[in-house]
Amino acid sequence: MLERHLLDGPRNSIYGIYDDLAQVRDLTDRLLALGLQDAKVRILQGDAGARELDRDGRHHGLIARLRRSLQGLTDERGHVEEYEWAVRRGRIVVSVKLPPRTDRSPVCAAFRETGATFVHHYGAWVVQQLSA
Repeated sequence: MLERHLLDGPRNSIYGIYDDLAQVRDLTDRLLALGLQDAKVRILQGDAGARELDRDGRHHGLIARLRRSLQGLTDERGHVEEYEWAVRRGRIVVSVKLPPRTDRSPVCAAFRETGATFVHHYGAWVVQQLSA
């Protein structure tokens, strides 16, 4: 079953783009050091990653297509397209679904310190840009 990246309603996820797997390993080491073993870390690459991101919702059914249409009215649609563009060009997108009530500050810092770009936190009713 495919993940529903950026298709869910309220969520607590951080997404970022990396150039290579060494950076991703550094991030995962830092997440483990923060005690986030229960965090859901997804690594998206290539065509399989693009399919999971599902820019237009066609791989997730009618409701997903409708949500993607509505996202066209917000910044989220552009974000999905940016993440898909990155994986199709050989870059790596990492998403971390944080457990409830987790302080996201150290996780955000870990993304920045390991060289992630286009880092965003997706919360309930809010999207926060953490790095360009």
